[in-house]
Amino acid sequence: MNDDKLNSLLRQVKYPGFSKDVVSFGLIQNVKESDNSVELGVKFSSEKEDVRQEILANLEQVLRAGGYEKVSIEIIQGAAQASAGQQEATAPPGIPGVKHTIAVASGKGGVGKSTVAANLAAALRKQGHTVGILDLDVFGPSLPITLGVHEVPKVLEGNKLQPIIKYDMSLMSLGFLLTDSSPVIWRGAMVTKMVSQFLFDVAWGDLDYLILDLPPGTGDVQLTLVQQVALTGAVIVTTPQDLALKDVERGANMFEKVNTPVLGIIENMSYHICTNCGHESQIFSSGGGAKESKRLNVPLLAKIPLNEDIMKAGENGEPLVIHLPESEAAQLFRDVANQVHELVN
Repeated sequence: MNDDKLNSLLRQVKYPGFSKDVVSFGLIQNVKESDNSVELGVKFSSEKEDVRQEILANLEQVLRAGGYEKVSIEIIQGAAQASAGQQEATAPPGIPGVKHTIAVASGKGGVGKSTVAANLAAALRKQGHTVGILDLDVFGPSLPITLGVHEVPKVLEGNKLQPIIKYDMSLMSLGFLLTDSSPVIWRGAMVTKMVSQFLFDVAWGDLDYLILDLPPGTGDVQLTLVQQVALTGAVIVTTPQDLALKDVERGANMFEKVNTPVLGIIENMSYHICTNCGHESQIFSSGGGAKESKRLNVPLLAKIPLNEDIMKAGENGEPLVIHLPESEAAQLFRDVANQVHELVN
């Protein structure tokens, strides 16, 4: 059986809860094939025991079904058990000049992640930090709308892109480079290249914080990101209902797997206060963010209300923290920025 066939069989085994296979996640090591037998190692780091056993069982099942009569699988202890020198040698690099790289992620779309990312960045800037925002949602970039940018970045010497400056923050998005409303249809390799270019071929300069607005889910962008750059931490945005929590769990597990700390959970659209009578309504259920923060043993950074001012500010290209800095919701974002700063310094 040839190497291509063996590789194809191994790629049939998905990492539990993800669309990506165990080969793409870098779990498969030291593969040896002879006649009708195969030996391989599986490199685990912080996976839970039930996840490990599921992966091992699925690998053996696929390989035996593929024609191998003898299958030998060895467990290799990963980064969590490796020596400090080994971790340093294999760890991805940081972005030159950037002190803290914070990913703002969500398990599903429609939870207001981009709005949270823009307001978190603006709040950090208001505190005196140098800040950039990188919109990595290559299939649905929203930064041009949320920050009201309609410029095209300049190309500098060495083919570096110069970030757009708005509200005294450095910004970059694929949306700045698109000239029409045509959909972005890319294969994984193209996405990987674009993410790499935005990380390392943009003249970010010296930044205290680079906020990464990730696409929802756990696809090519997220996998490329965690493989290519060392993240300081991740903030996960969710809504209160249980329906969103399974997706949050998948995203949190991904960051845990690559040893990126989840700094905390933000529950967005947490409640609505009637502008006429002041009654507080739990439109999307309640308690989801608190439940997930407890499961992950991380802080619930904020419960952000479903607020017309937040929505209008975003549609007008001005984060609420800048548009209505004295509002209660703006103070919540400033509180999040304070907590994030304390957690990473």
